[in-house]
Amino acid sequence: MSPSSPRRISPAALWAACLAPSPGKMAALFGPGATRLALRAVAAPLLAGAPVVAVDGGNRFDPYEVVRAERALGGSGRTALSRLLVSRAFTCHQMEALLSRRLPETLARSGARTALVLGLPETFDDEDVPYPEACRVFRGCLSALRRLSREETRVVLAGEAAARRRPGFQRYLERTADPLLLLWGEGGGDTLAALGGDTLPLRPNKIKNVPPGPQFEGEP
Repeated sequence: MSPSSPRRISPAALWAACLAPSPGKMAALFGPGATRLALRAVAAPLLAGAPVVAVDGGNRFDPYEVVRAERALGGSGRTALSRLLVSRAFTCHQMEALLSRRLPETLARSGARTALVLGLPETFDDEDVPYPEACRVFRGCLSALRRLSREETRVVLAGEAAARRRPGFQRYLERTADPLLLLWGEGGGDTLAALGGDTLPLRPNKIKNVPPGPQFEGEP
């Protein structure tokens, strides 16, 4: 299949099949529209009664995406948000503190088994933080997330694009995430249009451990 030949996938199927890492692994969804798609995908487990903790590192969280997705699944538009806890970080140091301390506490308190981390690389796009210090903090973030994943927390990363000044942090996540989905499109236009039509263009050679089959066909 060529990159110009998209397969169809619903947000619920995306969550169930493509964003389900094995213990010790982290799933990732990067590219134009990735955050919007991740928020739509998380509506299914929320509506089913599974709480989720979201950590927003790029000021990307949009509650209306969750509401729209819930309504598309037959919900009222209020249930999913009531089960979604959100914390925000504006710097890499705040992100490390959230992931290493507050996130485990919030997961334990809420009973959530899913951590959705938005815009992690974006918090490292700050030249005021020396690069060696940024690397140290980044390793701290990874250690915290891997520890959670080994404890059977589903860790899902989502972000729009590589950090403009320090893209290496996102490239590292792309190399190590499993499964990994990369979206593409001019300014997100392709992806956003795909969301409207419930068609998601997937680049097959960037999908790991995602079996081909009927789960990519049809919509809810």
